[in-house]
Amino acid sequence: MKSIAIFAMGLVFAGFPAGAQELSKQAKIERLLTLTHADAMMDQAFNQMKGMMASQVPQGGTPEQQEKSRELQSKILDLVKDRMSWDKMRIELVRIYNELFTEDEMSGVLAFYESPSGRAMLEKMPQLTTRAMAYAQSQMADLLPEIQRITREASQK
Repeated sequence: MKSIAIFAMGLVFAGFPAGAQELSKQAKIERLLTLTHADAMMDQAFNQMKGMMASQVPQGGTPEQQEKSRELQSKILDLVKDRMSWDKMRIELVRIYNELFTEDEMSGVLAFYESPSGRAMLEKMPQLTTRAMAYAQSQMADLLPEIQRITREASQK
């Protein structure tokens, strides 16, 4: 009966917000990775790389050449996904955060991301990133003629 009461108390305390109980530094890092959806960002980066590779399949080759190219890309993507799986990357990210941040700094970072402002930052970050990338791409498109001119002039010298 005593073990059931201890188990029930554990469930009660586990349900409290992260700030209600003191977390270890590693637990704080793990919480931060969860709050920032680091695993989803890794998946998104992988899917972007997959899309970029798919767009580079040579057009105009024979169907056999295109199939070989797709098979090669699939093997490469499988290798990358295995080597850079979330389980493996999470371990390394925890180690890096642990080296770079003190426990007090991790507490402050968590406090921010658990605050209304921090949650707003997390919610709006994808939009911010998308808009910033669109702006950067438009600037690069505007610069491309100038870059090409500079490159032509440099190759003529």
